Amino acid sequence: MEIPTIPGLTNQPQIKYGADLSPLLAQSYDAIAKYFQSPGFFNLFGTVKTVLMLLSIIFAVILVIIIIKMGNLIKEEVTELKAELALPGEAVGASDNRWQEIKSHVNSFKESEWKFAVIEADKLVDDVLKSAGFAGESMGERLMIIKPDQLINLQYLWDAHKFRNLLVHDVNYQMTHRQAIWAIEAFESVLRELEALS
Repeated sequence: MEIPTIPGLTNQPQIKYGADLSPLLAQSYDAIAKYFQSPGFFNLFGTVKTVLMLLSIIFAVILVIIIIKMGNLIKEEVTELKAELALPGEAVGASDNRWQEIKSHVNSFKESEWKFAVIEADKLVDDVLKSAGFAGESMGERLMIIKPDQLINLQYLWDAHKFRNLLVHDVNYQMTHRQAIWAIEAFESVLRELEALS
């Protein structure tokens, strides 16, 4: 095939089309091709593959060990936090049981049961205050010694305690169910503040 010439140009180089590789490139290409077809390459490929599989297994085992240890550490931390936040089991259980009994009395239809509930709630709060370390010979003395920054619901407790005293000293006092519920709620707010109820 004849190569077209451009008019006016002389000494145009002759261009050969097709694969014109130098002997050095041809030798390199042959060497590389032979290496990839040789058993040595397949042995190296198999070795690399085996090493990568072993590394994958080792990293997987390390990851599993780390996950197990992290899980154990988290369980220990949660257990410690629960132990720090929880009150002694017996004290919480006893207060809860007494409180449930008091609430069952205030939910009755009888006024005598409501009075009993208010008086018992006052006793329970007094016991909790004593066990919490508040000084005083009686509930009234303890309430006079307690400062508002020591007990947020101090005023509610004072009002509920005065109401309890009214019931004890005036046997003819006619209380309403609403008053009984109010007093019980005031006592309960103090018990919860002191963390005596779960």
